[in-house]
Amino acid sequence: MFYDAHAHLDLLNTKELKKTLSDAQAKKVSKIVSCSTSFASNKKNLALAKKYPSVLAGIGLYPLDIVELNEKELDKAFSFFEKHISKASAIGEIGMDFKRCTKKEEQEKQEYWFLEFLSLANKYNKTVIIHSRFAQRQVLELLEKENAKKVLLHSFVDSLKLMKKAASLGYFASVGPVILQNEQIQKNIASFPLENLLFETDSPIKFNNESIFSDKIAEIASKTAELQNNSLDQVEKIQEKNFKSLFG
Repeated sequence: MFYDAHAHLDLLNTKELKKTLSDAQAKKVSKIVSCSTSFASNKKNLALAKKYPSVLAGIGLYPLDIVELNEKELDKAFSFFEKHISKASAIGEIGMDFKRCTKKEEQEKQEYWFLEFLSLANKYNKTVIIHSRFAQRQVLELLEKENAKKVLLHSFVDSLKLMKKAASLGYFASVGPVILQNEQIQKNIASFPLENLLFETDSPIKFNNESIFSDKIAEIASKTAELQNNSLDQVEKIQEKNFKSLFG
């Protein structure tokens, strides 16, 4: 079976969701991790995971959202996480984003709450799903410093040096549809250990002006097998092992 380690199913309406789950199943995609970014998405993803056996919920707050929330709202969010953590399969997506947040105080706020999330994950032995745009090195340093155990770095495929650093720490990186066309990403994946790799769609994100859904995982896996001169069966077996080590 295949797995989509990072999607946003809460953004789909009921008709789109049912079609997505059906199409994914037809392409052997067994489980989809639906990541949260806001108060509303946390509640919806938990409800989806309760209703659909193929959906796993990640609970968390997007780093750009964190910048917009005040301390009272953030404390309320963490109380919610503590209350519902047993129903979640992961904490995510969380992390830091320095592309859009360039002010020092914004970056410091993101870092503080990122550390709070890592503490929560360590307390409950939960996998963290990490967003790290323009902050990959900083995120790795904090993960290592905080002794994070179960880590999935979302779309962490731009720098082979940092990818290999992550792998040396026992972390996993996930690659999405970008592998189908981007030559540099293809080179990075060709040299990256399959034992530290997972697949994602970030569904329903648009790629080349086309909305991507979880059935695309099969094509991503096939391209990975081609790049690594491996059989699709072997790629499937290893990513299944990787997925289960993080999400059970």
